[in-house]
Amino acid sequence: MLPLYYRRPQLTPFHAKKQRRLLTDSIWEIPVSAPKIRLTEAHIWRIPLDEVAGVDAHHANLSTDEQTRARRFHSRQHALRYTVAHGMLRRILSTYTGVSARALTFARSEFGKPYLSQVEETDSRYVHFNLSHSADIALVAVSVSGNVGVDVEFWRDNVRHLEVAERFFSVAERQALRALGGNVYNVTRGFFSGWSRKEAYLKASGLGISRGLDHFDVSLEPTAPASILADRRDTQAVTRWEMANVDVGAGYSAAIVATAPLSVVRLYDASLNDTSSV
Repeated sequence: MLPLYYRRPQLTPFHAKKQRRLLTDSIWEIPVSAPKIRLTEAHIWRIPLDEVAGVDAHHANLSTDEQTRARRFHSRQHALRYTVAHGMLRRILSTYTGVSARALTFARSEFGKPYLSQVEETDSRYVHFNLSHSADIALVAVSVSGNVGVDVEFWRDNVRHLEVAERFFSVAERQALRALGGNVYNVTRGFFSGWSRKEAYLKASGLGISRGLDHFDVSLEPTAPASILADRRDTQAVTRWEMANVDVGAGYSAAIVATAPLSVVRLYDASLNDTSSV
């Protein structure tokens, strides 16, 4: 997510590094049964946060700490969105682990990334996951082969794109964004594409923003495939991670980063009105 002070299934294959393509025009499907995930796959679930059906059930599945946090929101809309996002996260993870949504427990890494705490990483039921939400959409990414990060960003019209980029983007990224300066739409799309890709990479690595945002480069040109171009603190990053764009709808940018190799991403819609499979 952007800093607060700046706020105003279709299967998609990954090709060789030079031939990878964006995850565009993808079909989000509602599964009829609990999906099975294989090695070198990632699953992404899209959650509509403003559907209120089933909110009480989601609230009941939250931990005491999560329920307390939900009550602390001053805005009812923000409280409901938090409840839906975290309630659906629990339901989704329950389908992979076999642990009931209410019984799932989480811990945080040294840098604050949540992970499942009552299922050992060596257990076949263990999954890596990541949650992101912006405006009325949340995404949950799931992998069994290694760390994963996902980020979604709503295109806010009160963000001064070039000013924010000057502070947080790398030199190469700032140059690429300025090169789009003659087209407002391309600058907006380029900025939020870049931001979501950078966030997804940091979340996958588990380091968050503790090491800053400008030591690595991602692609952000509207016609360029999503990719990690360089990391000056990790020379193996380009081959260690796979990155791809995720098309969640007009006015949003999103990206996933997962441990390589990643061959297939499956896209699922999680509807609050459909409880048969999730």
